[in-house]
Amino acid sequence: MANTSYRLRCQLYGHESDVRSVSTITEYDGIVSGSRDKTARIWRPSDKTSFEQRAVLKNHTHYIIATCYIPPNSEFPDGLIVTGGNDKKICVYSAKQGIYLFTLEGHEQTVSSLAHVPQTDQLLSGSWDFTGRIWSLSTKKCIQTLKGHSKAVWAIISMGDVTQNSNIILTGAADNIIMGWKNQVKFQTYEGHTNCVRSLTSVNANEFLSCSNDFNIKLWNVNSAQCLQTYVGHTSFVYSVAMVSSDQFASVSEDRSLRLWSVNANEPKQTIRLPTGTVWSVCSLTNNDMVVGSSDGRIFVFTKDTSRTATMEEIAAFEQEIASTSIQTKTGDLGEVKIDDLPNEDALKKPGTREGQTTMINKGNGHVEAYQWNMLDQRWMKIGDVVGSADSTAQGQASATGEKIMFEGQYYDYVFNVELDEGVPLKLPYNVTDDPWFAAQTFIHRHELSQMFLDQVAQFIITNTKGMIIDQRASDYVDPFTGDGRYVPIGTSPMDTTGPQTNNDPFTGTGRYVPNVNPNVSLSSTRKETTSNQDPFTGAGRYTPNDSNDQPTRPLSASQSTVIKTEDAELTAAFPQAHYITMRNADISKILGKLKDFNDNATGDGLRLLDNQIQQIDELVNGNTNNVEMKLNLLFQLLKWPIDKIFPILDIIRLIILNVDVCKYIFENDIKSNEFISQLFTYLQSEQSANTMFIFRTLTNLFSNDLGEKYMIKNRNSILAKILICLPLTKKNTQIALTNVILNYCIYAYRSNDERLSDYLYECYKEFVDIQFESDGAKRLILGLGTLFCTNADLVLNVQTTSDNNAKRFFTALEKSASQLNADTLECFERCRALVKNL
Repeated sequence: MANTSYRLRCQLYGHESDVRSVSTITEYDGIVSGSRDKTARIWRPSDKTSFEQRAVLKNHTHYIIATCYIPPNSEFPDGLIVTGGNDKKICVYSAKQGIYLFTLEGHEQTVSSLAHVPQTDQLLSGSWDFTGRIWSLSTKKCIQTLKGHSKAVWAIISMGDVTQNSNIILTGAADNIIMGWKNQVKFQTYEGHTNCVRSLTSVNANEFLSCSNDFNIKLWNVNSAQCLQTYVGHTSFVYSVAMVSSDQFASVSEDRSLRLWSVNANEPKQTIRLPTGTVWSVCSLTNNDMVVGSSDGRIFVFTKDTSRTATMEEIAAFEQEIASTSIQTKTGDLGEVKIDDLPNEDALKKPGTREGQTTMINKGNGHVEAYQWNMLDQRWMKIGDVVGSADSTAQGQASATGEKIMFEGQYYDYVFNVELDEGVPLKLPYNVTDDPWFAAQTFIHRHELSQMFLDQVAQFIITNTKGMIIDQRASDYVDPFTGDGRYVPIGTSPMDTTGPQTNNDPFTGTGRYVPNVNPNVSLSSTRKETTSNQDPFTGAGRYTPNDSNDQPTRPLSASQSTVIKTEDAELTAAFPQAHYITMRNADISKILGKLKDFNDNATGDGLRLLDNQIQQIDELVNGNTNNVEMKLNLLFQLLKWPIDKIFPILDIIRLIILNVDVCKYIFENDIKSNEFISQLFTYLQSEQSANTMFIFRTLTNLFSNDLGEKYMIKNRNSILAKILICLPLTKKNTQIALTNVILNYCIYAYRSNDERLSDYLYECYKEFVDIQFESDGAKRLILGLGTLFCTNADLVLNVQTTSDNNAKRFFTALEKSASQLNADTLECFERCRALVKNL
């Protein structure tokens, strides 16, 4: 029995990220889905209402954007499933069992669209390389390239009548244009959209539909190129359109809705809101049920047949989830909102006038709720709480009232719509307290973009947030351990106008001591101390923060063993490296001595600890973690010292982070751990090489503890982006400290078989090509690269089959500086090159 409106049939769980594409397996009303999690999945009906996952297809190395099903034929009696993705590849599988068959290669950028030419062996593909391609599945070769668009091709379909040998192919692109191709020659151009064309579908032999980022859907005549109808209803980008029957079609959008339309009417017949951030894709089954892929990894199936609908309890839970969502006026979900002009709850007593009609209700105290009219049930259904105001821009910028914008469950000051060269609009969330480079790197990782966009995205953030008072965070910063504001050295704040007094030392009140360090001299752990190393504060032998992890300075006492457990592992030239590097060696007495000297000379409120408080820090360094919270509070209070005095504190931090109790306290929740790492990164300044070195050593040591390792991996892209910004580094031990972090990430990738991380780390090696690394630092990078080769065979294949790649450029740079490398590093270098040849 059929309804006149669609209701939820089921929700399918399995994907771990956005479902970018869904296609119908026509033989049994199955589904093939493609996702950002780099997998495609085959779903088969398991009972009247639901589906079961039958196969997971894993041959892509980056996320999947496009899927296509090809029915059985004489050459492929099981039918085919085809997927395309960000790795530029098209993978082909047996549809019956999901067995990988072969790969089609030729596109130079992401494969964004796939389609089959009916009754032939031909496959169509569209790509961000501005081209469409026609492939022969029999010969596994590209037989034609369609060139004409000036931006990414997002859509490609076949319209033709093969019996007359007049195949018509349509392509839609980010240049706002649709092109018609007959026998591989362009014969028509369809212009009318004002933004990127995202999807195409044929209505009949003479008409087709297109949808666009201009929020509209258009109906076209194939031969005349005349726009016959424009369908208006969506309030944001329309990503996908599909025919449901001969006279009805469906569309999905960034406005979180699925809409059902009649070809002959320009308003939607039904609107279904979804409890997800973005609705990417839609297709229809042969029984006219609709399948939708969403940004939270779920697949939703809707039906008009009451025998296939979900239970009343499941439908109620689905509606409640929708009602509890937040609708962003700033991102175009409902348009502009002026709260004072909105009606109160009495408006809900009046029935709506059409299916999908929306209204907003002023609940008082600035609270606005959104409702949608359900014609079938004759009721207003709550679809969310409205946040934002008319002061917001289309880009999602913060309003003048300082309201936050919710994006994927978190609140931000800004949520920008960013269009890069590929023509794809992407969401860029940002808080004014974030580092623009952190936000940019997170954005690049999320969308798996090239590192070439890092500076462009960061500058975009900086340019578009100039109106916000970012520097205010210096004075407003609250130390997560002490609750106090962070000390900002005089002379560094843009608000400081005290002139010459900016060089006053807050410890002594006199002119600031600037260490006389020769920038051309590299620090060495084996260098003998002379009178030139006397401490200007004490006159004693100077504590120099340059301990190498390769050579211990003195035996460790039993009391220190709980913190400094063993000697640092000796590096070998073996591949892969499987044991994390740690930076454990230290002369505790000299570190504490320097801390006490600086403390004795400190002046100012809260800048000097009492003797018994210094003793607490002494105990912490030597492994006594009783009252760990109190002891850490004391230690972190000292980070208010001037930036050129905090290196002994950072040295202590890199040692105590090895202690399980300390690591557990700092990393027990995201808020505390993020604030801790963010504060450390404020001290990454090129003129403070000792601070930079100890921060890198702290990051290295975090891998030795489960909680620290988890944090380093969870935040790997933002951390790597931040440390790579510090390049180039001129000091030997700072180079070693940075390369130890890189090596530990490579080791994790190998130990966990994380190919995605190995791909990202391999991309990072382009940053090392133009930098002169000292021998020990170069050795660690070589060990890391060899470990990546043992992790990911595709990287080896890339080096073996391409003339220009990151590894070869890195090897070439090392060859040029071979005279500066020691025998161990040269041996490691040769073994790494041999590894590539032998794998």
